Amino acid sequence: MLSLSLPFGNGEAEETGADSFRAHAFIRIGGDGRIVLTMPYVEMGQGTYTSISMLIAEELEVDLKQVSVEHAPPNEKLYGNPLLGGIQATGNSNAIRAAWQPLREAGAAARTMLVAAAAKEWKVDPASCRGQSGEVLHALTADASNIASLSPTPPA
Repeated sequence: MLSLSLPFGNGEAEETGADSFRAHAFIRIGGDGRIVLTMPYVEMGQGTYTSISMLIAEELEVDLKQVSVEHAPPNEKLYGNPLLGGIQATGNSNAIRAAWQPLREAGAAARTMLVAAAAKEWKVDPASCRGQSGEVLHALTADASNIASLSPTPPA
């Protein structure tokens, strides 16, 4: 299990239902591939929801369209703004500065957990797997698809 410590949130991985996975306080991934970002900041016209969602999408190797946002419930321990003294607030144009490192780390941690889970299922070394376009790939499957695409087409 991967441990993650954020300056303004620390949650443990937990199942949220039969078809979803919660990596920590910020990211929940449904069995349908939908990713829900629990947003600790308010959108005030500066593109906070879009830019922070982009951080998560980039780290998870998914399309931005797969990420939706829900606003964080009141909980300063999990969602307090470290640049505003730990209170749960948005202001002073600092949401991106406050979120940049911890939410990128949260996305990377979720990706690492998903790759590790796939590697465990496939009984392969996690280092031989990678995230790409919303999927976990293993080197053998990439080699097999290359071989298949190089094979001559059988005559009709």
